[in-house]
Amino acid sequence: MKISTGVINCDVIPLVGRKQVFHGFVIDGGKVRNTGDYDAIMEDSDDIVNLQGLTVLPGFIDAHTHLLNMGLNMINVDLSSIESFEEAKYYMSKKLESGETCKGWIIGTDFDETKWKKGKYPTKKELDEISTESPVVIIRVCTHLAVCNSKALEMIGEGENIDPKTGIIKEEQLWRLGEIIGITRADKKDAIRRAIQKAREMGITCAHEIVDREGWEAYKELNEDGDLNFRIRCYLRYNDLGDLEPSVVSPYLSLRGIKVFVDGSLGGRTAALEEDYEDDPGNRGILLLSQDELEDIIETAESRGFQVMAHAIGDRALTVLLDAFEAAATRTKELRHRIEHAEVLSEVNIRRIRDLNLILSVQPNFAYKWSRPRGMNERRLGKERLKMCNPYWDAQRALVKMAFGSDTMPLGPLFGVFSAVNHPMLEQRISTYNALQCYITNSAYVGLDESNQGNLSNGMDADFIVLSENPLESDDIQNIEVVMTVINGEVLYDGRDEEA
Repeated sequence: MKISTGVINCDVIPLVGRKQVFHGFVIDGGKVRNTGDYDAIMEDSDDIVNLQGLTVLPGFIDAHTHLLNMGLNMINVDLSSIESFEEAKYYMSKKLESGETCKGWIIGTDFDETKWKKGKYPTKKELDEISTESPVVIIRVCTHLAVCNSKALEMIGEGENIDPKTGIIKEEQLWRLGEIIGITRADKKDAIRRAIQKAREMGITCAHEIVDREGWEAYKELNEDGDLNFRIRCYLRYNDLGDLEPSVVSPYLSLRGIKVFVDGSLGGRTAALEEDYEDDPGNRGILLLSQDELEDIIETAESRGFQVMAHAIGDRALTVLLDAFEAAATRTKELRHRIEHAEVLSEVNIRRIRDLNLILSVQPNFAYKWSRPRGMNERRLGKERLKMCNPYWDAQRALVKMAFGSDTMPLGPLFGVFSAVNHPMLEQRISTYNALQCYITNSAYVGLDESNQGNLSNGMDADFIVLSENPLESDDIQNIEVVMTVINGEVLYDGRDEEA
């Protein structure tokens, strides 16, 4: 017999009208029904859940994640909060002593040298002090640069973007590290399970996930095993696509598009800029693809029905990418091609993005962490170009569709909303309501899911979260607690259980 559940005594922010709020609904067959109709809720429900005045939102949709990589990194050394290389060295040495390594490798993740006292990358020589017998790698938070010890370099071998003197490896060489280490599909499935549980705890019900071919196969196996219970929209690196076509495997798993890299990162000084880096004269970053190459990729993607997800951070990379879209794209509105990050964004390029019907997929946590006065972006770009960094209000004012994600740096939508509302540049701040729309409604749109997700109107998927506080009325958004996460009408995280 079908069971329907009534949810009552809550403040529901459905994101269907700026001032609309209702106080209950029915979950029936994984869908939302009878929104705001108390009599119908009580009459049609087999069970009642009283939320005692808590706030309900549609589930967060993180438009840019690396959950698989995050899950793998959860067994490595987290260096995101350390303040010196000496501290990193201590924790990595302790990891070596424990014997709990990643298949013999000592890996530190998410270091940010801009927060360190010396402000410099570690060197191969310094990592050799941890070990010369075991491979040691320390990966920058941007994941576009890492430093290796001598043993790790020996196992990685020679190649472009590998500096045997400093131990620095960049871009593609870093991305093939999992293959060199020998990460298996079983390892990847375990990592996905860990990461998805963490995502649910943060109120995420759907993620746009960037993977290689092996990662896609791992997600498919989890779905076949009935172990997913989380909505994943996958984007494969272009070179891994092979003969695959866009597909909806299940309500939980879809293959949506391809991922291409036009440049690198500001942190690694590999984002392609029109002018030199302020703190590295003579360097304008790396352009990974030419306009002609991008045009070929766009045409191939469109002929096969794939959405293009294009990573472009620097203003030079963005101009080349926009030139390619203008020359080659004919199905942008239908496929919803998207630009990831777009951190150094001129007014001219904002207008071009709007006129080309492209979607911005951005990470407000980047702005809050690195665009503050005397922060990394100011050091990389100088004070004048800093004004071009993450211009959310300018993009919104120009009517550019903007979706929010985290890039798992760190994962956490509430921190992302907080970051957009408290942008370091006052003139680029947006309202809490608009930030929620970017992290939920617009992310559903860019994932081609707006008919089922992104709001809590009648007939939509019963994907929602319960919060300890109303973010529209909160002065401390980043510390609001996620009390419950529901996907397809099923409670998959209940913080009340942890308190019991």
